[in-house]
Amino acid sequence: MSRVAVVGTGTMGTMHLEEWVNVNGCEVVAVVGRNKQNTTHLATQYNVKGFDDLQEALRQLPIDIVDVCVPTHLHEEVVQIAAQAGKAIICEKPLAVNSKVARRMVDICEQYKVPLFVGYVLRFSPEYIEARKQVLSGTIGQPGIMRLSRGGPYPKGRDAWYNDESKSGGIVLDLGIHDIDWLRWTFGEVERVMAKQIKRENLEYALITLRFESGVIAHLEVSWGSKKFTSSFELAGSNGMITYQSRDHEPIVLELFDEEKVKQERVAVPSYVVRKTPLEKQLQHFVDCIENGITPIITTMDAIKAITVAECVMYSAQSGQPVELKKGGVLK
Repeated sequence: MSRVAVVGTGTMGTMHLEEWVNVNGCEVVAVVGRNKQNTTHLATQYNVKGFDDLQEALRQLPIDIVDVCVPTHLHEEVVQIAAQAGKAIICEKPLAVNSKVARRMVDICEQYKVPLFVGYVLRFSPEYIEARKQVLSGTIGQPGIMRLSRGGPYPKGRDAWYNDESKSGGIVLDLGIHDIDWLRWTFGEVERVMAKQIKRENLEYALITLRFESGVIAHLEVSWGSKKFTSSFELAGSNGMITYQSRDHEPIVLELFDEEKVKQERVAVPSYVVRKTPLEKQLQHFVDCIENGITPIITTMDAIKAITVAECVMYSAQSGQPVELKKGGVLK
């Protein structure tokens, strides 16, 4: 039975605490937060001990896993403390504010021989799992043009840290990285990016074009400023397309092209019976990796490469120029 300390008492920390209750093979024993009121409230609600300092929690309690849910710019500090204490680490995405810091975090975990897992929840989301499965099976033929979107209300964090790109990375690193990771997972390495970005008070928008080494081109829109969270994708290939709209509350649809009959046949892609949330499945997967030696479906190198692509996107948006990448996702 693994004992977990959740570090972070904001929205993300609270979400993780809610999901840990249903994860097999572990129990939460501590919550650590900067906000004393939130920490006390959550510790009472989940019947665990509350701390304002991770090192103190590690001294007082037997802890096996540290779950990092603090703002992005604080990840490195928490990961370093946990690694030096020999604890397994689960860290929310993005791993760090830039690839240099991310590599440093990976290095210190390797130095102390502790596992580091990074949460990219789309890899555990049924719609995105099913879409990837259909793409890889060749159902839509040769993949061509992909269109994806993701948006929601402007995030409100303590000290307005989302407004500071040196702390959050802005909309590309914090929100767009979900789809960047999924696209890499599905279509391989990115070779070229181009982006435009607009930022206003309580509004941020980015339009991103990614060209993959495989020839696939993806257009990704991300935005902060809408009233509700929505996501969608349209994946087109030589033989058909897959579409999904989160607001429709319907299974994703596979649309096959029949050239002989010059018509389209619409086939409902089997939907999952939702018994567990993507976050719960993600946490369960990481615990299974820790306890049973299962290979994680996302590696620390995947996490670093996603950040590297996001950095190239941000540079393109700032410069107004396309950015070329080497194979392996390293900026030229």
